[in-house]
Amino acid sequence: MESSKRPIRRAHCGGATLIEALAALAILSFGLAGIAATQFRSLAYLREISHESRAMLHAADMAERLQGRGGGPGAAELARWQAEFAAALPAGKAGVCFDSTPRDGAASAPACDGAGGFLAIKLWWDEDQDGEPERRQVTILRSR
Repeated sequence: MESSKRPIRRAHCGGATLIEALAALAILSFGLAGIAATQFRSLAYLREISHESRAMLHAADMAERLQGRGGGPGAAELARWQAEFAAALPAGKAGVCFDSTPRDGAASAPACDGAGGFLAIKLWWDEDQDGEPERRQVTILRSR
């Protein structure tokens, strides 16, 4: 028996399909990286909105407690509310006071002068998770 040997035909692509496939993968990977970055940023926005929402709920809670009272909250009630706020938000600090300039102060020094005509609920929390509360929300309830 004699074996017949035929020449094998090969297409001469020269690796063009491999280069095209690598280019398509590179474009796809950049697109997926962009989608992932957008997803991470939207999660950060969601966390910020969640913190702001919790702060508003705590301010509303204290406003309801104060409704109908002539002055500020009792010491035990204020301490309990401050502990609840500290547990709800990262590095959360809260205060309620009469103040003539309610939109000033910091978490370490709320700047409540006690002489003003506004009852203010001052809240601070740490948005960027560096340990220092930099976000502030002030709710002004009423004047004296």
